[in-house]
Amino acid sequence: MRIWAVTTGLGLALASGASAWAATNAPANLPFTVTGSAPQICAVSNPVLSSGALINFQSLNGTSLQIGELADPKTLATNTAEATVTFQAVCNYPHQIVLESQNNGLYRDGAAGATPPPGFADGVPYTAQLTWGAVSSTFFVAATTRQTTQDRVVVPNPTAGDIKIQLTIQAGASNLSANSPLIAGVYTDTLRVTVEPQ
Repeated sequence: MRIWAVTTGLGLALASGASAWAATNAPANLPFTVTGSAPQICAVSNPVLSSGALINFQSLNGTSLQIGELADPKTLATNTAEATVTFQAVCNYPHQIVLESQNNGLYRDGAAGATPPPGFADGVPYTAQLTWGAVSSTFFVAATTRQTTQDRVVVPNPTAGDIKIQLTIQAGASNLSANSPLIAGVYTDTLRVTVEPQ
């Protein structure tokens, strides 16, 4: 009998304790906020030479694009050349792309400031057609004066995919007149592609 009484008393005490907990510890609404931020970032990969329409370009070695024959061996005038270079890229905010030509054309190395002989050209103009997402722009690198020149293209939205730059050299193009012969030498320009805030 005594054991039964203790058990019943314990049962009543537990029941009373559970009722008190339920009354004072009802489910509570405790909201909390989780925050984080994604920094503004543009990431661009190394350039790749696109397959397909490749005219008079040999290869892309790192970041150097090699033209096969700049001058026609019979006339010494500029040959046609065309290639498309792509960069895988992603930019998570509105931005701009800056195309900058160091020389404002392909110019003969070591001839800065020198006047070419009469009738000869020492500079070759070209175009760089940019396509990036929904934006496209044509940068004409005129080879009128040897200097740095640039083109800024505003990209109003975050964009991911391939930045494409189609380089085109027209037959006979020069900084003198159409079909002028080119002076012998190595012709170069550096085209910089920069993705930056607006």
